[in-house]
Amino acid sequence: MTLTLKPYLQLFRRKAIYLVVLLLSVCTGGTLSAQAADAAAAQPAKAPEVYYDSLFAYTLLGVTVLLAAVIYVLGNVFIMAIKNKIAEQKKNGSFTKAAVLILSLTAASGSLMAQDAAAPAAPAAAGTVVSETVMYIIGSVLILELIIIFYFTFGIRNFLKKEAPVTVDAATGKVVVKEKIHWFDRLYKRNTQEDIIKLDLGHDYDGIKELDNSVPAWWQWAFAFSILFGVIYLYNYHIAGTKPLQQKELQIAMDIAAAKQAAYLEKSANNVDEKTVKMLGEADIAAGKALFIKPGACATCHAENGSAIVNGAPGIGPNLTDDYWLHKGDIGSIFYSIKYGWPEKGMKSWKDDYSPMQIAQLASYVKSLRGSNPTPAKEKQGELFVEEGTGAPAAPKDSAAAKAN
Repeated sequence: MTLTLKPYLQLFRRKAIYLVVLLLSVCTGGTLSAQAADAAAAQPAKAPEVYYDSLFAYTLLGVTVLLAAVIYVLGNVFIMAIKNKIAEQKKNGSFTKAAVLILSLTAASGSLMAQDAAAPAAPAAAGTVVSETVMYIIGSVLILELIIIFYFTFGIRNFLKKEAPVTVDAATGKVVVKEKIHWFDRLYKRNTQEDIIKLDLGHDYDGIKELDNSVPAWWQWAFAFSILFGVIYLYNYHIAGTKPLQQKELQIAMDIAAAKQAAYLEKSANNVDEKTVKMLGEADIAAGKALFIKPGACATCHAENGSAIVNGAPGIGPNLTDDYWLHKGDIGSIFYSIKYGWPEKGMKSWKDDYSPMQIAQLASYVKSLRGSNPTPAKEKQGELFVEEGTGAPAAPKDSAAAKAN
């Protein structure tokens, strides 16, 4: 196929002048439309949600026009390629496909010109800013133009690619057309008819021929990649030690799980109240004792051993080591008394000083003092409390009920 350059350049100049004139006319019409829109803006209207700088819109518009020129050039080249193809195929009458492509090309070109004629007027209507709708229109035109460019490019490539070479078999005198191999077939080295003849080992089993095939290229690349992966894996995991082995990964996962469990238990422990508190173990009782004897805390009124003898004299609080209680002696009631206090009897509320878990530790320590019988000790106060069954009775629901006991 031969393309003369001079007529082609003359044709391009004519079409370029036509596009420039069309652009100027559309921009002028857009300016007039903008003035009319400003005059009609006296009535309140809902402003678009998003605006873009008009300079950006006009830049995209310029790209649109440039792509339109490229499409026009490619269209002419495409038409010339089709005409040359038709000229070659007229001898055998097989040019229907090329004629259909020419019709589709004409329709696509007409649609493109209609889009380009509608797009320039939108940005001008906004003045210094352009609405989001106009930007969508310009973007749609750009996408359409790119699709058409790809269509023309592949079309020209298909029309200009070389035909399959034709050879004449010396033995039979028949015309042999060399089979084309698709790129995907090349990936795994699919055999052509010529390859089958060359690779045939002469062994035929029920119509199945045995060929001396080589290993496919994809398999060779996969095998090489697996070796490379194995070398990198061996170095990272067994030599450099940059990555943990399975046993180490298990230990790391167990440590993370233990940390999460401890955080959960700590958080859930602070959700304890007088209804859910239970007698704690020795470690928590020891922590409760440390809080009990802390200066300014419980020992100030109850003494460090709970006898309520402070500095040789009876303190404000009652004896915590006998079986007589002013407000019951089960773990829930003790927790309630520490948490809310009994201000009318000189005991403050400690809920702002200690967390629920710390109050539970204090209650467990106080509960552990029962039966220690220190000497000297303050006289009995309140009523004899006998805890029923294995569970603790419910804590007082309010201070009035507790006072009644």
